[in-house]
Amino acid sequence: MQVTFSKRSTGQIEFGIIYGSMACLVIGAARVLPILSIAPSCVFKNITGIPCPTCGTTRSVVYLAQGKIATAYAMNPLAATVLIAAVLYFFYSVITLIFNLPRLGFILNHREKIAVQTTAIMLLLVQWAYLISSR
Repeated sequence: MQVTFSKRSTGQIEFGIIYGSMACLVIGAARVLPILSIAPSCVFKNITGIPCPTCGTTRSVVYLAQGKIATAYAMNPLAATVLIAAVLYFFYSVITLIFNLPRLGFILNHREKIAVQTTAIMLLLVQWAYLISSR
């Protein structure tokens, strides 16, 4: 893995701002809207009786919006982590954009990309096992 610091180039898409804005909007919506009363129930859980790998995501977002971090992690640890990371990455992206600072980047070779993908799948499976065992 190669770590780089580079200035933003003209026309470069700011994914941190795009995805971070979406995460902030989701948290804001969960704060002011009655999300839990209008969200549909999990079809997978209704059919199989076991929670799907993403069960609890909506509740996790609502609890994050209310500032109940521990409860949000109890509902869906992976969703809470990803949402918090997206918000933090949003602020990092905004700061580097405003002050024209070099951005941290990573260059992965093929083997490292496969390792990252495998880790993501393993985290999802571990999360699923957690959700099944905690319900």
